[in-house]
Amino acid sequence: MYYGYGIIRADSLKIEDLKLGPDQEPPCLIVEGELGMLCAKITMGSMTGESMVTATREGMSRYTEVLCKVIKFVTVVPLRFGTLFDREEEIHQVLQKEKKTYMKLLTNLDNKIEVELKVWWKKESFQETMLKNKRLGRWKKALERGEGQGYDVVEFGKAIMEAADYERKEVEKSFLAMLRPLAAEWVIKEPMDEFQAFDGVYLVERQKEEDFDQAVGVLYEKNSETMIFKYTGPWAPHHFVN
Repeated sequence: MYYGYGIIRADSLKIEDLKLGPDQEPPCLIVEGELGMLCAKITMGSMTGESMVTATREGMSRYTEVLCKVIKFVTVVPLRFGTLFDREEEIHQVLQKEKKTYMKLLTNLDNKIEVELKVWWKKESFQETMLKNKRLGRWKKALERGEGQGYDVVEFGKAIMEAADYERKEVEKSFLAMLRPLAAEWVIKEPMDEFQAFDGVYLVERQKEEDFDQAVGVLYEKNSETMIFKYTGPWAPHHFVN
């Protein structure tokens, strides 16, 4: 059985250049014409095999480490975590059948990296931001005085979430105005929780990586008193392939 990491141009990488951790075996490269698939040959009865195909911390770490090493050297079309092939012949068939699709993707992704910017309102600033609306401010004070019923509390909560959605759109406009000109493509993700203000994933040309980093730095300087930033990458371009 084979565990797939990603697809690269067949002659673009020497496996020994990856230099993985001492306890991690390097992947193998199965070649079909101009394409190659980076794989790990696994035995499902082993602890290694089980961890690689289930969403354990060890498995995800191994998968991420390999792809992060690969993108330092070559362009890769990453496969979804947990992609398995029973036989080598299946891999040859996939590469042969979808050759045009993968070659087009590799060309589109050449010299680009993925980065992600997640931003949350600090708890106290979340309340302040939502209560800028005077009507909501008066409503909150009335509830604190014991006025209203349970229904009013529920409706107030809904009104706060609507205000949060509006504020997220404003944050998105502001952030995209700064970051969009520096990105080849981007994806805006749904918030993970009520305090999350923004979650954007960007495909950035390597020559613009420093400029993009600086633009994120400017946003941080403007908003760090009220928001928490988490800027990560570079990653393999998971969000920009099907």
